[in-house]
Amino acid sequence: MTNDKKTNSTKIIFTLVLLALAALLIFFFIFSNQKTEKQTLSLDNEPQKRHDKKAALDQRPTDGKEHTPALEAPTISPEIGHIDTDQTTYRQAATKAVLIDPCAINMNKIDTFFTHLNNREYFTEFQLDSDSKTYFQEISTILLEKPPQITRETDNLLTILQNTAHFYRVLGKKNIFILKKIMAHEKEMLEPVMGDFYALMLQRNECLQQEYPIQLPLEKVYNYSVFFLNTLGGQAYLFRRDSSIRMLTHYYCILVLDQANEKGINHLGVDIRFHMDKLIEELTSFSGLNQRDAYLNTLLLMQEKYERKYGN
Repeated sequence: MTNDKKTNSTKIIFTLVLLALAALLIFFFIFSNQKTEKQTLSLDNEPQKRHDKKAALDQRPTDGKEHTPALEAPTISPEIGHIDTDQTTYRQAATKAVLIDPCAINMNKIDTFFTHLNNREYFTEFQLDSDSKTYFQEISTILLEKPPQITRETDNLLTILQNTAHFYRVLGKKNIFILKKIMAHEKEMLEPVMGDFYALMLQRNECLQQEYPIQLPLEKVYNYSVFFLNTLGGQAYLFRRDSSIRMLTHYYCILVLDQANEKGINHLGVDIRFHMDKLIEELTSFSGLNQRDAYLNTLLLMQEKYERKYGN
């Protein structure tokens, strides 16, 4: 009898354990199913939510005006010589649009250079009758009005000799002395200053307020570009200069020649490709210019342009 009781007790306990496990399984199944249904419902509602957001945006009050952020000033390309020259640039300050003269920045940079020059002790020792800006204005006027011989130079020896001594003949001994002194003392500033003057030449027709005293018309600067690139006298002059000055001069002469091609005023038909390829080769192994990489990038882009136009 005792053994039968023990057996019955064991059966009861085992049955209770099974019931408890079954209850847990049922509860877990119901809970999981409810969670899945909620997730499915949420996903089903997502397109409706996106639709509601779109409808809310479409219901914004309209006043007939287009709401745009403040207009930004045009950026200058890192490639030296490729400058945005939009005729009018606006910046929205509060509710008033301010007109920006595209020449103003370069004018200020060049004026800063001339102010620096006026304060240099060596420059005051020249005892000139005018400040440096007026002096350079006079020099540039003389040079542009008396260009070198750029055609039929090799027809006679006299023309070659005259071109070789062009600056000395046109400017005179004193001015040559002064200019060589300035180039020697301001060597570190020549690179940015030449860039500023080139930019001012590009923007010459877009100046809104006033013309800069030193004017560099493309059609006249073109003569000196051809002189330095394509004549014996011009090349002889540059080979007597420092390598940095020579390459920098060649670089801007090539940019001027490119502009002449774009404007259709390369009346001598000078082929830019030879000079461009040669300077690229020289600059690749030269490290004497701060903006060398930018110059190379500009020349390589220009090289691709002419390859597309004329082929290799």
